[in-house]
Amino acid sequence: MKKTDTKAKTGFFSRIAQIWNGVGIQGRIFVCFLLFILILLILLWLLQIEFLDVFYRMEKEKSLRQASDLILRNVQHSECASLVEHVADENNLCVLVTDGDMNTVFSADGLANCVIHRQNPKDLSRLIQNHEPVDKCRFVLMSRFARPGIDAEKFAGQMPKPDINDTRSLISIQRTKTPDGKVYYVFLNTLVAPVHSTVETIRAELLFVSIALVFIGFLLSSFLSRQISRPIVHITREARRLSQGEYTPVQLKNVYREVVELNSQLTQAAHDLHKVEMTQRELIANISHDLRTPLTLIEGYVEAMRDIPGENTPENLQIILDETRRLSSLVNTVLEYTRSKAVEDAPTEVYSLTQSIREIIGRYSKLMDHDGYRIDFHSDGEAFVDAHPLKVSQIIYNLINNALTYTGPEKRVVIRQTMGEGKVKIEVIDDGEGIPAEELPQIWNRYYRGKKPHVRPAAGAGLGLNIAKEILDSYHMEYGVSSQPDQGSVFWFVLPMV
Repeated sequence: MKKTDTKAKTGFFSRIAQIWNGVGIQGRIFVCFLLFILILLILLWLLQIEFLDVFYRMEKEKSLRQASDLILRNVQHSECASLVEHVADENNLCVLVTDGDMNTVFSADGLANCVIHRQNPKDLSRLIQNHEPVDKCRFVLMSRFARPGIDAEKFAGQMPKPDINDTRSLISIQRTKTPDGKVYYVFLNTLVAPVHSTVETIRAELLFVSIALVFIGFLLSSFLSRQISRPIVHITREARRLSQGEYTPVQLKNVYREVVELNSQLTQAAHDLHKVEMTQRELIANISHDLRTPLTLIEGYVEAMRDIPGENTPENLQIILDETRRLSSLVNTVLEYTRSKAVEDAPTEVYSLTQSIREIIGRYSKLMDHDGYRIDFHSDGEAFVDAHPLKVSQIIYNLINNALTYTGPEKRVVIRQTMGEGKVKIEVIDDGEGIPAEELPQIWNRYYRGKKPHVRPAAGAGLGLNIAKEILDSYHMEYGVSSQPDQGSVFWFVLPMV
């Protein structure tokens, strides 16, 4: 039975959670604000109505405790009698100070029908014995002595109802022992009046306040929830168009900072998506154009060699081989870019960067022998670095390919290695026409290719420098480019040495 009840409760709270999760921000703000007002009203009703009598009694006891402590501290003072009178008058109390034998030392009667002044010494001793120990202030709640009753039938009109059963006498008892061995008791008496009339007055006021708060809260929560949710609703409506790469920034006034930041972020996201889409289209166009040319040449030469006798010459085969290599270069460049974006960085190792560059230059030997290119390498020593060999080699390959593409008529590329201050700097220099100053900030971008004519027929897809940049950024390397018109370009990067 208990398991069934637990499941029922869990299912109930689960349904409530589902309903709450389906509520929008406007509804949530509205409900939370009304709940806050409801909790505030409940606290006001509890503190002002239900617990008013408790707080009233606590304040009375606090007043008696302070007065009793003041009298006991000055019980042997020469003017203690005046102090007792003053305390009784200011606090509307009855004060009775006795010695250890219950003989009166000081007395002040500030109340009618005082309880302690009607007690004889035996009654006071019995009161003390029933509430031992009394070194600290003790409190006793007793019925006060009633005045002689009045016959209501002798008078015309409605007589006030007696409140003898409601009004109580609050008595405090405290003892002290002076340094000379004397014992004193302080009895204080005050009335704890009924709070029914006060409660009725407060209840009427709270009823009016509750109605006003609920009404004001309803209006305020409606206004706030609408003001907070309206810009979010507008932004959400516009954000649905992000899938099409379209987003119109919402023109909002007097909105909070988070909405402004959200609006700007979505605007930037839409701009980036549009840029990616345009870049994708440009890539497809570039790749299609670069692939179509060699494919057309290969197709034309193959058909000629098939249909025309004598066309199967070494020259035609070399052209087909060159165009095939060009296709392979284009495909490999795209694959390298994809791999550099998708594969995580591999662990580094210590190796000779100088020897790695020599091996890379050696792989260009056929190109240098066949097409007349020249790659010179100048180094000032053996440089050892802690890096990823394949990644650094990829940077060098791409920079060399870029230099070979845009080198001058002499077809010469220089690679220079310089060491100093614990770092090694690699520079790849060509003697081409240089890069215009306005194009320098764009050369690291994807798919960007300079407007200058290429020396090599196998122009790239515009990804080589961007791949190098991605690797350099991932390793937080220093890199850059400098160029002067008709003096070539210098691409460089720096690695820390071991």
